Parts: sequence; C-alpha cells; structure tokens
Amino acid sequence: MWRGTREGFAYARRNGTVKLVLAMMVVFASISFNFNILLPVLAKTTLRGSPITLGLISACFGAGALLGALTSAAVAKTTWRVMLGGAAGFGVSELLIAPLQSVFAVGALLFLCGICFTSYTANSNAAIQLESPDYIRGRVLGLYYYAWNGLAPIGALLVGWLCDTGGTRLAFAVAGASALAVTAFAAATISRRRLSMRPAVQAEPAGEQLAA
Repeated sequence: MWRGTREGFAYARRNGTVKLVLAMMVVFASISFNFNILLPVLAKTTLRGSPITLGLISACFGAGALLGALTSAAVAKTTWRVMLGGAAGFGVSELLIAPLQSVFAVGALLFLCGICFTSYTANSNAAIQLESPDYIRGRVLGLYYYAWNGLAPIGALLVGWLCDTGGTRLAFAVAGASALAVTAFAAATISRRRLSMRPAVQAEPAGEQLAA
C-alpha cells in the first residue's frame, strides 16, 4: 500500500497537468466548497430566514449543478478553457454572493455557482484520468479524491472561523478570492508550460508488468 502511494505521488510530481489539477482541488475543496457549513449560516443569520430558506437556496445550487452536469455530459472534449472558465465563474459567483442579503439574488447566484461547480469538477476529474495511464490511474485518483474529500474537514475549521469572525460576507469573500487566485495561477502555469490535455500513452513499467 505504501509503495503504491509513493508511486502515485511520484507520478503526480512528474506530470505537470496532474500536479496542477491536484493543487487546484486542494484549494477549492478546503476553502471554496464548504457549502454544508456556509449555507445554513447564510440562510439563518445573513438572510434571516427559516429552514424553508435553506431548502430554497440549496435547491437553487442543486438545480444549477444538475444543469452543469448535463452540459458537461454533452461536451465531447475536456479542455482547459472549460475547466478554468467553470473555476473562475465559481469564484466570481461566491464573491458576488458575499455582500447580498436578498434571498432571490442569492438563489440566482447559487444557481450560477452550481453550473460552474459541475463544469469545473467534471472537467477536472476527466483531465486527471486522461493524464494517468492505466497502471497508475487508481493511485492518482486516490490522491485526487483525498484532496477533494479528505481536506474538507480541515478547511471547515477555517470556514467556521471566518463565519464567526466576519459572517458569511467574509467567508464567501475569502472563498471566492481563493478560487480566483488559484485559477489565475493555473492559467499562468498552463500558458508558461504549454500544458495540454491528452490521453496518457506511457508504457507500463517493467516492475508492474512482472507483478501482473
């Protein structure tokens, strides 16, 4: 198990696309995706609403995510443009939500946020699978899903502290700014290193062949 984990990390370090996708997900999952913490506080404290308010704004996000998923499924090719567009749109939506106190406006922006969320995550998932050859794909995906799910509880501490310090206004502002910052970093890295998305064709190492 440890050897496999080390090989997954080693491949991620060598492959620029995998490393960049993982770095983006670390930031998004730990800071920007903690809606299970933000939305209840947003509904009760900021919007001064009831459980119905929470259900409404959650449904708006879910409807946007569904539309984003259907749109992503209809797109035949994964591209950096779509992935970064979804990431940037997600960050902008969170920044715009930060100062709002209108249920209607928040719901509309959460709908847009849901579309961008799925556009980003679907293309991010596809990119890391395309860049990983068969013999190591499972190990690389393990790192990806740990970055997504494993770091969320750690980020939840920061998000909770932000809500306690400056309310959802501060929490959404930090989440949106972080998303935009890592998206800008990714765009600059892609341009500088000319990273592309393509199916991996690397041959399986001799050690893996013997083990098989």
